[in-house]
Amino acid sequence: MIKEDRMKKDGDVTDNPAVNTDKIVTFPLGIPGFEKYTTYIVYHKEEKGLAAYWLESCDDSEVTFTLVAPEQYGLTYKLELSDEEFAVLEADSAADLGIFMILSKKPNEYTGEESLNANIRGPIVINPKKRIGIQKLITRPLVNTTIMDVI
Repeated sequence: MIKEDRMKKDGDVTDNPAVNTDKIVTFPLGIPGFEKYTTYIVYHKEEKGLAAYWLESCDDSEVTFTLVAPEQYGLTYKLELSDEEFAVLEADSAADLGIFMILSKKPNEYTGEESLNANIRGPIVINPKKRIGIQKLITRPLVNTTIMDVI
């Protein structure tokens, strides 16, 4: 993974001049399974028209998540957020929010080769203006995908 800015590990992240606080996103509830890590620095890379983002924990640089926008891969979400989720995100409407999928590598169950997978049941929802995020866990995702553009 290529990272353009690196964070110094000494001192508090908000007191550290090496960290651009505009790139910090807070997850007040944590990310399920990683609840004790609530602040992440966001890294971004764009190549060949595709963008990828990394969330790296400000407390433990080994805790890193790769994110992509679902639209890049022909997916669109129809998410229903509760009033509590809107309150945590400090958002007035869904238009204020960005939706991202977490990528992971797993062995393919048929070939045994490593494959890249997107978690469509646990999108990351971020309010970029407030720099606050949550992971929305959904049991029945309403996701549409474009297999082939209609001509």
